[in-house]
Amino acid sequence: MVTVTTYWRPTTMADALELVGRADTRVLAGGTRLNADASTDPVEVVDLQALDLGGIGPESEGVLRAGAMATLQDLADGEEVPAVVREAARRERPSTLRAQGTVGGCVADGSGESELLAALLVHEAQVHLDTDGGAETAPLETFLADLPLGAGRIVTAVSFRTSGTAAAARTARTPADRAIVAAVARAADGVRRIAVTGVASTPVLVQPGDQVQPVGDFRGSSEYRRALVDVLVARVQEEIS
Repeated sequence: MVTVTTYWRPTTMADALELVGRADTRVLAGGTRLNADASTDPVEVVDLQALDLGGIGPESEGVLRAGAMATLQDLADGEEVPAVVREAARRERPSTLRAQGTVGGCVADGSGESELLAALLVHEAQVHLDTDGGAETAPLETFLADLPLGAGRIVTAVSFRTSGTAAAARTARTPADRAIVAAVARAADGVRRIAVTGVASTPVLVQPGDQVQPVGDFRGSSEYRRALVDVLVARVQEEIS
């Protein structure tokens, strides 16, 4: 467990940005990842709970906005949330942690195994941030490519489209396990987007036939993961056809 030297709970975004711009500060959202951190380096914690960053609601026609402090359970329960995103939110954390883990924490972590991030990628997610220089918005794929999140930046929300037809497929050792590889696809307005997990440091968008270069581990070799990508991508493509 990480060693905390100072705990901050700012009540304004300006104060929060000032704190996260300092050295050795870590943002605390739901705490599921920070509490599991095995680092022994002491840090100052900036708790975002007092900021108004929760809730899920319409941003514009066909677009939902989830506040960074909205929980994974909020996303899983949202009737207006696309079914593929709801199911991916359920898989992101065990039921005991979904009410604690947050959308912003998931995005900032950028886990390469996250089926939720893959689902958000195909739904054209945008990441909203507050920074010392003002508000910023970036496509999720751009945000993930630039991780880790730099100092003085706080994820405030994630918005994503709800239209189209989507499907997901996965291979895991057991139904409850993290997927070795998962694929999610969505077709909307004549455009298809496909994302895969388990092949890079973050989930990535791919095109059919792309040659991925995953690193193997005890759950599956690089060759096995590449073969899974071909099979799962073909499967989800067929489902949205």
